[in-house]
Amino acid sequence: MSMRRWRIFGRGGRARREPTPPSTPTPQGVPVPPEPSPPSAATPLSTPSLPESSPPPAATPLSTPSPPEPPPPSVWRNRDFVLLWAAQGISQTVNTGLQFVLLILIIKNFDSSIAGSGLIVAMAAPPVVFGLISGVVVDRFDKRRVLMVTNAVRGVLTGLLVFADVSIASIYAITFLTATMGQFYLPAASAAMPNFVPRRQLLEANSVFQLTTVAAQLLGMVMVAPLMLKLFGFEASYIVAASLILLTVALLFRLPSLPPERRFDSESWRLRARAVPGELSAAWHTVRQDRLTTLAMLQLSTGGMLLFMFALLVPRFVQDVLGEEPDNSIFIFWPVGLGAILALRLLTALARRYTSTGIVTVGLFGLAAAIAAMAGVEFLVDFLQDKQPWGRLAPDQLLGQSLLVVVTILLAFPMGIAYAMVNAPAQTVLHERAPADMRGRVFSAQLMLANGISMVALLAIGGLTDALGVSAVLFIVAGMTIAMAFFSVYQRRLVAQEGPRLIEVPRSDDSDPADP
Repeated sequence: MSMRRWRIFGRGGRARREPTPPSTPTPQGVPVPPEPSPPSAATPLSTPSLPESSPPPAATPLSTPSPPEPPPPSVWRNRDFVLLWAAQGISQTVNTGLQFVLLILIIKNFDSSIAGSGLIVAMAAPPVVFGLISGVVVDRFDKRRVLMVTNAVRGVLTGLLVFADVSIASIYAITFLTATMGQFYLPAASAAMPNFVPRRQLLEANSVFQLTTVAAQLLGMVMVAPLMLKLFGFEASYIVAASLILLTVALLFRLPSLPPERRFDSESWRLRARAVPGELSAAWHTVRQDRLTTLAMLQLSTGGMLLFMFALLVPRFVQDVLGEEPDNSIFIFWPVGLGAILALRLLTALARRYTSTGIVTVGLFGLAAAIAAMAGVEFLVDFLQDKQPWGRLAPDQLLGQSLLVVVTILLAFPMGIAYAMVNAPAQTVLHERAPADMRGRVFSAQLMLANGISMVALLAIGGLTDALGVSAVLFIVAGMTIAMAFFSVYQRRLVAQEGPRLIEVPRSDDSDPADP
């Protein structure tokens, strides 16, 4: 087993080109060849000596200052990025809306909460089951082809719901297969982005993708699903959704080919299958050796877990703490989306002064503070009511809402800002530090880790909420978040002490191709 070396740079650790040494003046009388050839590395360059009577040559500057490099054009002028972004946005919006439509169908036709939970399990299980295998596939095949094939299969499966919605088992099966295709699609899309976007624009591109994900989830549940049901009904909704997903295949077809970093044409299928465990081990070895990569994966998984917990606890919080109907959750917590949009717009400016891991760490502290404030909103409102700072300008007299609801709306805005500071910068770290021929495995492993942690955490949080109440559970979640923030501080200090280092990447075969 040979070892392959990857140079992991810290901030500002890009290799520098040494200045070209100045040319040596030639004394008079010595002929100068018209096109001198550069000396070889083994032969030193000899400099003829000048007579003492000769005047000293004019000083030659060591290097000519190069003009500042112009900033790259906006990502919105990047054709390949826009195509990938459009396909991602359409796919996520349609899939989110379709999942909500299926959940309504199951609750309406089968009148069972357990049946609805089974649908959620069918959506969340594929990343855990196929997480690592999907990464190997993404690294071994053309990423554009993976994106096209998976979305084509998803479109066909969505159309088959026209014949399958009479049976809950068939709905589960199609949902599971569709989610499985998504498990191959998402790592391929994440691994493809650095091929289309310059390194300096990775944070901006990830911010756009995170903003699109938030918008797609809101649009899918709040607008797309209700409109599909009211305008088309269940069966026609499946056809519309399938057509939109197949439209993304045409968008992805216009992307350039993205072949794997290494060629596997000479390998038989038996050799490819036998190499899978070694490739998985090599990816985990790389992740474990680099503290920043490991930290980014844990931070991303924490962000995904908190998002699932937020979706689970918000309806219960609205009902038990605020005394409102759970259906009003979107109208109370809409500032979360507004705060996330604002923060994602400012991340590029923050990245000019601070590192991505530093931004994530601050975001985790802010998120922990926002969750703790939300958990103690009743105590805060009681304090404000005792002090009576409002007088005649009480919120219920101006807005028609109780002080409890108004304070909750105000606290939701900084929560959105803090959450946006976690995901996009952490994903940018993975893009920058993951080896090019391992990006698929790294991102699929991250998805598997995030979904596995989330499933276990959701089961525990559900039981704790019934036993302790939603406010107590929110305090527990805030404690978990601040623990992750302090762990991030500790890891960043270790990285600062170690500095840049070489990472040994074991290979599963005997070949040792040139470094990219």
